[in-house]
Amino acid sequence: MNMSELLQLPATISRVQTMANKSVRVMVDSQEDISPEVVAQIMKQHEQLGWFCFLVDRMIKPEDVKDLPEIKDENDVKSPSQRLRGVLFIQWENQTPEYKSKYPFEVYYRVRM
Repeated sequence: MNMSELLQLPATISRVQTMANKSVRVMVDSQEDISPEVVAQIMKQHEQLGWFCFLVDRMIKPEDVKDLPEIKDENDVKSPSQRLRGVLFIQWENQTPEYKSKYPFEVYYRVRM
């Protein structure tokens, strides 16, 4: 990891909230005035998927964050409704050609839903 990519600033975890999907929302407050460059770096990371590291009493060193596992982006995961539609499509595909010609997938889908 290139240390210039690592955003570090003195901060306090000021709020922790559990979410419905068993995740955690963490609010972090900086402890000093931060430069416009650091604010820009923070804003650049907004809505980005990455690692949150918090270390008490010292700065993070490269060896502290080496070999982190790859993060799976949840945006690549199908929603439950997309999964259900896919399952229904497979069921429709297994029907006879006569059935499929009489009931196109959209009709089959709406009836099943």
